[in-house]
Amino acid sequence: MSNDNKIVSIQYLRGLAALGVVLCHYGSDLTAYPKLSSFFNFGQSGIFVFFLISGFIIVYSLNRSNYESKQFFKFLLKRSIRIDPSYFVAILLTIVLLEFLAFLPSFNGHRFVFIPGQLIAHIFYAVPFTKYPFYNHVFWTLSVEFQFYLLIGILYFLSDNRIFKFTFLVLFSLTCLIPFSNSYYLVFNYAPIFAAGISLVNFYQKRSLSNTILPLLLLCLVEYKFGLPIFILLIFTSMAIPFFKIVIKPLKQLGDISYSLYLTHPLVLIVFLGLAKRLGLGTINNQLLALFLEITVAVLFAYLFYRIIEKPSSDLSKRFFYNKKRD
Repeated sequence: MSNDNKIVSIQYLRGLAALGVVLCHYGSDLTAYPKLSSFFNFGQSGIFVFFLISGFIIVYSLNRSNYESKQFFKFLLKRSIRIDPSYFVAILLTIVLLEFLAFLPSFNGHRFVFIPGQLIAHIFYAVPFTKYPFYNHVFWTLSVEFQFYLLIGILYFLSDNRIFKFTFLVLFSLTCLIPFSNSYYLVFNYAPIFAAGISLVNFYQKRSLSNTILPLLLLCLVEYKFGLPIFILLIFTSMAIPFFKIVIKPLKQLGDISYSLYLTHPLVLIVFLGLAKRLGLGTINNQLLALFLEITVAVLFAYLFYRIIEKPSSDLSKRFFYNKKRD
């Protein structure tokens, strides 16, 4: 199976997208720098970059592996081995932290109540279809990604016919216009972004004018649905995937830990702020210095999380193959 790490642009984009989300969440406290805080708030758009990358890399990798829909459960197993251990540990750390906070005398929030059904809903990525809230709101994108895996793993590879795949991507994209209830947490709301990523696979493999038409059409639908700033962001993302090949080791390393950083950064912020308050560091007037320290701690913790939890499961998932590689 192809190793997506060979596409360095993908790694860079993952890392920058994760960092953007971190800046959005951490930069909201920059009251002394409202313009900078507002700029950092755009970092939440990193989730759209994640979705486009997923559309591209999942289909690119499955194509290279000669994947067929009848191998769907093996596909799910590989994805589960790759992403679930990190996700499950993040869930456990969140529950432990919430439980710990509930016993602090200074805690003024709602007491944490463990509900088995809520945990089960998280494990099966089904929270959006239940009455339960997310333990950690960053988990919502994983639910959307899982819905994407189900659709692509089963439907997109039913036929190798180009007309079938073209029709599937167009119809799938148009589902974003259907007013589903709770659509924010449904893959259909982001369908043209995932589909644009998938359509880039053909352009990546053969850079022709004909292979640019569908990606551009899908990105135009993204502009209609999400606005011009997201359209511009994803245009640059789409261009970077095939064309940006300069090796930048720090960005590559940031990309390696991007999933771990995304999962753990909210927990790190809570602990960091709590410790800062306990140690009397809450009076630091330099908010930019505090932001730098918070991001540094988050990246360091994500690196440890990656080495201990994520990388072993990622390496294990690569031991499962679908078919013999294409020449």
